[in-house]
Amino acid sequence: MDHAPSQPGAGRENAVTETVRIKLKPGRDKALRQGHPWLFSGAVAGVSGPPSAPIAVVEDAAGRPIGSGFYSPRSQIRVRLLRHDDGPVDRRLFRTRLQRALALRRALVPPETTGYRLVNAEGDGLPGWTVDRYGDLLVSQITAAGLEALRDEAYAALDELLPGLDLVQKNRSRARRREGLPQADEQLRGEPREEALFRESGLAFSAELGGQKTGFYLDQRDNRRLAESLAGGRSVLDLFAHGGAFSLYALRGGAAAVTAVESSPRLIARGRADLERNPELPAARLSWVRANVFEDLRQRRERYDLVICDPPSLVEKRSDKNAGARAYKDLNRLALARVAGGGFLLTFSCSAAVDARLFRQILFAAATEARVHATLLRPLAAAADHPIAITHPQGEYLKGWLLHVPGPAD
Repeated sequence: MDHAPSQPGAGRENAVTETVRIKLKPGRDKALRQGHPWLFSGAVAGVSGPPSAPIAVVEDAAGRPIGSGFYSPRSQIRVRLLRHDDGPVDRRLFRTRLQRALALRRALVPPETTGYRLVNAEGDGLPGWTVDRYGDLLVSQITAAGLEALRDEAYAALDELLPGLDLVQKNRSRARRREGLPQADEQLRGEPREEALFRESGLAFSAELGGQKTGFYLDQRDNRRLAESLAGGRSVLDLFAHGGAFSLYALRGGAAAVTAVESSPRLIARGRADLERNPELPAARLSWVRANVFEDLRQRRERYDLVICDPPSLVEKRSDKNAGARAYKDLNRLALARVAGGGFLLTFSCSAAVDARLFRQILFAAATEARVHATLLRPLAAAADHPIAITHPQGEYLKGWLLHVPGPAD
């Protein structure tokens, strides 16, 4: 992990920022005027100005202004709009948007939770930027070239609102690679650490800072609470258990037994360590199985009252959507076959290429092939600290369903 040569926040409050001017092709301004934050490269007719400029001013084919936003000259998403007037993109704008984001979290996140999403990109009016808080540590991810160039102003505003917290910027991602941005993580404030301790709904967890996302799947908090509410007296199968967060919630909910299936020995070790951090939980009721989930389900014969299926993304590119949809269908067919009569299935997809409609079709096909009755009880989504702009459906990446399985098909 690299150390930044200077502290974030250096610079002037209202520094002058270079801009490029982008003119659109005729008829390509409608979505932007309706509030969609992304301008795709195919809509661009011409660009004038320095290619290194972090901000683009966008106008329609007739030269009428539309707005301004972060410029990404190498990305298919050429501009991520920030505002629809001619105002500046400066520290004051970052401060205002961050104040709104922080106020929302204060309203949504209970005091017994110290790990949560503080900034959710487009959902908080700050496209290309996510910030997660784990106790006294902030973990930032920047995936837009224009924002990377202005990050000192963004971090200065963040420090004004949340002073004294450690800060790391995680840079290893495909999105940054597409933007031509550096990949080495950076410790911007505080000393480097491998993990960050925090609490979620009163349970103690650790975020693995060198792991996936920012270290923990904060988006599943509300769904873990749902699993807890259903677990009482039931047998639970936790598939793709990762660090066992769903399993720990199930234990606290009074599960009779929990089987957690995970292929990574490192994550199993982390899950066991988190269990030790919660000595009030009945550790003897949790069994870990190191296995490939697909292979395990093909061999497993036991049935469970509650099955949780939270796989990693099975569709990395839109060109892989058909193959990924088949993988999701096979996975859910196998999972449904392991649900006992009268039991429940919580199943998810975090693949952006698989929208809610397609995921529901996948579940229909899976239930048909598994020859089980299944009823849809409740759609599931990311926790409320992951807001989605109503004009930005692409932000709705996590989708899921709670299903009830009365028994085998007639």
